[in-house]
Amino acid sequence: MIESKSRLKPSRYSPEAYLQHVEAFLHEAGGWCERRGLAVERGVVTLREQGIAEYQAPSLGISKDGKSLAKILSAGSRFIGAQGGIDLVGNASRDTLLLCLGKGPALSKPTARMSWLPLFSRVKEDGWYWIDSQVWEAKLVDESLFLKLFTYVSFYEF
Repeated sequence: MIESKSRLKPSRYSPEAYLQHVEAFLHEAGGWCERRGLAVERGVVTLREQGIAEYQAPSLGISKDGKSLAKILSAGSRFIGAQGGIDLVGNASRDTLLLCLGKGPALSKPTARMSWLPLFSRVKEDGWYWIDSQVWEAKLVDESLFLKLFTYVSFYEF
């Protein structure tokens, strides 16, 4: 058996705190969509995560003229490398956004003095991040990036 020389910094993050961040993001993303003539509809999903009781989490359906374009679905508060995640799911594809707090997730560096190295570069503030897998870089999701990701997953052009 190979033993790992580094490990993830432990995270103590409650589903309740996660849900507050999800609610805030759905409110913001819903506003971005509505300003562009899209309809939004709130919903709920049931989440089952190891070690905690089943709970209800919000979701957001996004449509145009009655045709569903995409959904934002809560994915859970127990994520490796983040304090939670949400999925942006469209007809063409899907992307996951990660909730990173502080400087984000970190790995322990095996040295005489325990030190932590950030898992992703560019995490500077609390928020939802999309991980650019080409360069392993976290990008804070703002309106511009959200609209690009929305177009990617739904093929809907703004």
